[in-house]
Amino acid sequence: MKSILAGVLAVFFSFVLVSPTSAQEKKAEKKKAEKASGDVGLLDTEKNYMILVTKEGKLVTLDFDKKTKVTALKPENAKMGDIGLGSSASIVYTEKGGKNTLTTIEFIAAKGGD
Repeated sequence: MKSILAGVLAVFFSFVLVSPTSAQEKKAEKKKAEKASGDVGLLDTEKNYMILVTKEGKLVTLDFDKKTKVTALKPENAKMGDIGLGSSASIVYTEKGGKNTLTTIEFIAAKGGD
């Protein structure tokens, strides 16, 4: 009887010790915001994604939605469709489940572009 009770207590305490760590990891993963800057290499306003090419040549694929804040750096509100290929951009995005989601983008239109 004592060994069964000891086994039950061991299982209980293992769950108590592991659970807070899992919750903290999920919370940290959800809130981590990244920043990057570079040129807009692809912008698809129908499928709501874009690719940013950083100065180091890294490609960052990002999804966006109506909540994404877009600002043209001639202080005025803008839409994702206002961004032309080759525009210089600074972004803030979050990564969750292997997918990057764009939260904020500031851009300067490419010279000779739209």
